[in-house]
Amino acid sequence: MTKNPGVAVGRELDAGQAGTGKGSDEVAVLDQIPDGPRRALVAQLRALREASGLTVPELVQRLEQRGVALTASRLSNFLSGHEVPSRAQVTALHRVCEAAAGTERDPDAVQETRRLLYAVLDAERTTKPLRAREFDLEELREQLERVRVHTATELGVLRDELDRERALRRQAEDQLTVLIAAADDHAREIGETTAERDVARGRIAELEDQIRQHEALLRLHEKEARHLRAMAQETAQEIARYDSPVLKTPSPETTANATDVPNTPNAPNMRDARGGLEVQEVDVLKVVAAVERLRDEDRDHEADQVLSDICEAEPDLLPVLWQAFRAGHRRLDAERLLVEAAQCCNGITLYRLWRTRTFLGTRHVGLFPLHTDHLMTAIGNHAPLDVLERFIKACRERDDQQGLRLLALNCTPLPVGEVLKLREVGLPTRPFLFWPWQALLKAVARTTAFSRTR
Repeated sequence: MTKNPGVAVGRELDAGQAGTGKGSDEVAVLDQIPDGPRRALVAQLRALREASGLTVPELVQRLEQRGVALTASRLSNFLSGHEVPSRAQVTALHRVCEAAAGTERDPDAVQETRRLLYAVLDAERTTKPLRAREFDLEELREQLERVRVHTATELGVLRDELDRERALRRQAEDQLTVLIAAADDHAREIGETTAERDVARGRIAELEDQIRQHEALLRLHEKEARHLRAMAQETAQEIARYDSPVLKTPSPETTANATDVPNTPNAPNMRDARGGLEVQEVDVLKVVAAVERLRDEDRDHEADQVLSDICEAEPDLLPVLWQAFRAGHRRLDAERLLVEAAQCCNGITLYRLWRTRTFLGTRHVGLFPLHTDHLMTAIGNHAPLDVLERFIKACRERDDQQGLRLLALNCTPLPVGEVLKLREVGLPTRPFLFWPWQALLKAVARTTAFSRTR
């Protein structure tokens, strides 16, 4: 998906546009608007414009100078309650009116107008869900940005304190070096300086640990911000699709083409294991071919990234993709796919995939067939501890004793502390069986070609 900040801002500023044309200062009488959130918002916007002393054409002209394309008729619709402005348009109106009135910027006034705007959208959420979702996403993005800035500030303070502590440590070590040269005469001072150095070392260790945690928080905030930006962009696209007259009235040919998909080997019907819905976004055969080509070109990292992206974006494709790898004699890629799924997907998604019973297999030990569950093996060997806990909870909520037993058999050897946590959430183990159970799991773990990623 191509990211274009300019297009995103333009869509946000023009959100809710109903038409174009010239307008005037004439607006509806406020008493004609029914009581409710919309009337309160209109009253706020009118008070803002009246305080600025600008007419509607003058206000439109100044908004245009700030890069906000808005016609006089649309602005009159905002002031009459016929349309609802976007968050960006509300902010721009406040900036222009405050500049015209010669007053300082008032963030509280902007927040109050946004609160009234949200009350209108929340009251009309059932009829205009896309506009409400657009407002919610933008508010989440602003909250996340405030948290990110706060975390970055704390990180800077901690780093400054770390530099000071390191300087104190160097000073103490320099003094200690001088005192050691005259140890007989300065035994007491050496003891005090050594204690200061030890305290500084302990504080440095604490600060380094806090810095690592704050850096991890910053990475998580940045990842969440990217996700929110992607969600906002997708919401804007859905709004554009909703406003498009072509998409509102699809032609019979388009409907026929969307529902009539041939079931041939070259174009298989890929269906979701839960509801039987056709998956059209990703061509499984093309994914298999792309992974095979990357493996042949020794671009294993890129191939693994393709599998990871599929697991994060389209987990419902995993059963079909796994079968396609197996059918194409790509057994190792099929196993790698399940490993990526165990590491990327959450416990609920993994449980839902396991319930499809798609990942079953049979291998022979001598003359005896042994039935295996490839997905459960990958979960037990590669899923993080929090994912295992959520998977166990999903089994217990559904009284799925079979899933709990299979997970206990396939789970990789874990430290005693982690085993105790899993036992607390419902893994069927007993304290006196920890070490025999762990030895048995070690023997089973030798049969897989993958190592656990912690």
